Amino acid sequence: MKVICAGWGRTGTRSLKYALEHINKQPSYHMQNILLNKQDAKKWHNLIFDNTKKNNWEKIYKGYGACLDFPSCNYYKELMDYYPDSKVILNLRDDESWVKSWNVLNNKLLKSFAFRFIAKLPYTSFKLQKEIHNEMILGTRGAFEGAKTDKEKMKKFNEWNQSVIDYVPKDRLLIYEVGQGWEPICKFLGVDVPDIPFPYKNKTKNMGRMSIFINSMFLILILTILSIICSSIFWSVQYFQ
Repeated sequence: MKVICAGWGRTGTRSLKYALEHINKQPSYHMQNILLNKQDAKKWHNLIFDNTKKNNWEKIYKGYGACLDFPSCNYYKELMDYYPDSKVILNLRDDESWVKSWNVLNNKLLKSFAFRFIAKLPYTSFKLQKEIHNEMILGTRGAFEGAKTDKEKMKKFNEWNQSVIDYVPKDRLLIYEVGQGWEPICKFLGVDVPDIPFPYKNKTKNMGRMSIFINSMFLILILTILSIICSSIFWSVQYFQ
């Protein structure tokens, strides 16, 4: 692990993920790994809810050059100790724009009927991810510490960012906003600036694509259930004729 990103989700983590992948020539670990991969979701679920086990970070991060977003950022202090040669990036944005972006994610995706329905299905990555989300972001021991209103969330957001600045040694920390592009990251990591545009990702489109994916999964599930029901009815009718 070369880079630990201690900033919360909705601070340009998707753009930063692609930028660090280009620099490190390794994949970057992101919240989407958990949502789209049941094995990863199980690893995190076990880590968060089974306090009797010692964290083995290599089980999660082996082969990755950086980590970003929740729940990785919750553990940045432990990760700093486990990867003593790593550097830390505090990815920031204005608190008002951050909470607006968070609300887009929350309303378009997490509160959608399709996601809420799929997240109730046992043994799926969606159910595990929802439980992780509730515990490590929304819950009292999570990042928001139970904050409900936008004002409360912004307060926790600013407090978290300041706590990272206070905790991480200055020579190991970069305070960064994605609008700054390549130069601060490359200077911090001691690499040349790439000759390609910085990979800015359209956040609204990303949420739309993820929403389409969730809705597609929901539609496939409903069609599968209907197919099973229709098939059962057909064979029952055939049997009793």
